[in-house]
Amino acid sequence: MRTKSAVLFETGQSLKIVELELQEPKSDEVLVKVVGAGICHSDYHYIDGHRNLVTKPMLMGHEGSGVIEKVGVNVKSVKPGDKIIFSMDSMCGYCKNCTNGRPTLCLLNLSKKNSPRFKINNEPVHQYGGVGTFSQKTIVTENSVVKISDDVPLNKACLIGCAVITGIGSVLNRAKVEKGSSVAVFGCGGVGLNVIQGAIFSSASKIIAIDNNEFKLDKAKDIGATHTINPDKEDPVKKILNITKYGVDYAFEVVGFPKILNQAFNSTCPGGTAIMVGLQPANAKITIDCNDLLLDRSLIGAFHGTSRPRVDFQWLLDLYKTDRLDLDSLISKERPLSEINEAFNDMRDGKTVRSIITF
Repeated sequence: MRTKSAVLFETGQSLKIVELELQEPKSDEVLVKVVGAGICHSDYHYIDGHRNLVTKPMLMGHEGSGVIEKVGVNVKSVKPGDKIIFSMDSMCGYCKNCTNGRPTLCLLNLSKKNSPRFKINNEPVHQYGGVGTFSQKTIVTENSVVKISDDVPLNKACLIGCAVITGIGSVLNRAKVEKGSSVAVFGCGGVGLNVIQGAIFSSASKIIAIDNNEFKLDKAKDIGATHTINPDKEDPVKKILNITKYGVDYAFEVVGFPKILNQAFNSTCPGGTAIMVGLQPANAKITIDCNDLLLDRSLIGAFHGTSRPRVDFQWLLDLYKTDRLDLDSLISKERPLSEINEAFNDMRDGKTVRSIITF
């Protein structure tokens, strides 16, 4: 079968819309008709050269939703016609991390190299995150999809798979922010705004949003930030200390730059924690004063919200269906696949929070 897809052939280039050959699903795989796919900065990091694409060409896209069209003979959890959200964490369910409730760090998935399911001119095309949602159809393993109820609109549900769970999960699952805490959020894109929503769920007392884009700062205030800082106009660390006196309890870096990660760490109070959420450049390093660690300061990372997709996706959707989780404000625009590069340009220029590619 054939499918129209957006492929990155070289780091630093725009995506190309091409027709790919798609194989039939194997025994543990599913064929999915993609309905919605989010435009995420993690994909753009490879388009603009922030990170190098090691394996290429690559079918990009990792945040998405769709409908099951066909299943392999051993697939049990979904059937044709089921609505699903993609998860880039294909958990085995048996390794130490999976059985300890940390399937995002599945030891088998992190080391596994899947055989490509797409081809162009008889040459393999790889899938970003093992998913590849910028395509009319895609094939993934059964453990890379989470079945959802029929009453959820797929053009909004797709956000759950990355922006929402990465942001909210980093707050609730990884940092475990306590009620009454002060929180700083460096970067107010799709993930950063969900860090703010997570901080609200945690009953944080102060939520300080930092971004050099006034449109995104306005969005942060609409979502629930109590303070905003534009780092182009004032030093964010000094301003945070001015607001909190001693620094914040938790600082989330959601941009992906070492300089900003340093600022996040330096904005924490004694006993505070900085959480790296943004995708950093390859081999990036930061320097911190070792004596700060003596004051019980911590620097930790959070991958994909330290989530349990089969559990977390469901309760997040329940929050949305009962008007306690805001997905609508995150979506700035919907575009067809043919306009995917324009969607990335909008994100780069700070004109959108999240654009959705619809099929």
